[in-house]
Amino acid sequence: MGFLDKIKKSIELKQRMPDDESVEKAENKIIKLKKTLEKNPNNSKIITELYMYYVEISDTEKKIECLKKLSQLLPGDFYSFQQLADIYLNEFGDTKQAKIYQNQANDIKNSF
Repeated sequence: MGFLDKIKKSIELKQRMPDDESVEKAENKIIKLKKTLEKNPNNSKIITELYMYYVEISDTEKKIECLKKLSQLLPGDFYSFQQLADIYLNEFGDTKQAKIYQNQANDIKNSF
């Protein structure tokens, strides 16, 4: 059993199921944030906020999109790489891709 498999087995992800009202609120906020982002497409704070709302509504494709954009804008910040590793491992079971992102996150952490 590989290192990432051990981590996967030792972590139990608990995600609350959003109700209709919270999904609607999140979707409305996403619409506003996307309009704001059009004016400033490289604003990492807006992208991070969008990411959090996509987490809330469980939109994996959009979460990945936000995290990849963040990793380009903030290549020295391990957070986006760590989150991408978590998504690929826990949501897709893709240990190969998860390991790539985890190694990038580790390289950034270890460079300090």
